[in-house]
Amino acid sequence: MTLEELSKEIKACQRCELRMTATSPVPGYGEIGAEYFLIGEAPGQQEDAEGIPFVGRSGQRLNKLLELAGIAQADVYLSNVCRCRPMDNKTPKKKEVNACKEFLMREIRLVKPQLVITLGSTPLSLFTDSGGVSTMHGTVFESEIPDDD
Repeated sequence: MTLEELSKEIKACQRCELRMTATSPVPGYGEIGAEYFLIGEAPGQQEDAEGIPFVGRSGQRLNKLLELAGIAQADVYLSNVCRCRPMDNKTPKKKEVNACKEFLMREIRLVKPQLVITLGSTPLSLFTDSGGVSTMHGTVFESEIPDDD
């Protein structure tokens, strides 16, 4: 499977009720071999409209932080746990997270990044139950990416 094929599968997804109100599911963005794989919670309003992750205000802030860290955009793959925007930007429900989890794990296996960076509690919860963001902030840990189901 290629990222392009996975992207088409994500865009055709109808796995949960989030799809009913979203403009379009939002696949990840970047290239295979990106050093850093950044994971947000779900698309916002701008991402839902454009179909690209991290293009809204949070994306602008993220770009500034990456620049300050000396990380080139070409070295980053951007994705979200959920592919459709939750109404009113609410935190996705567990069943919505579970509906999209397979897509995320497949993206990670295809990209093969050196480092996966979770941006918030929802993505962090997929890799550890050791505590929330306030407990784990800045902590580096190893986690297995489940094999393809």
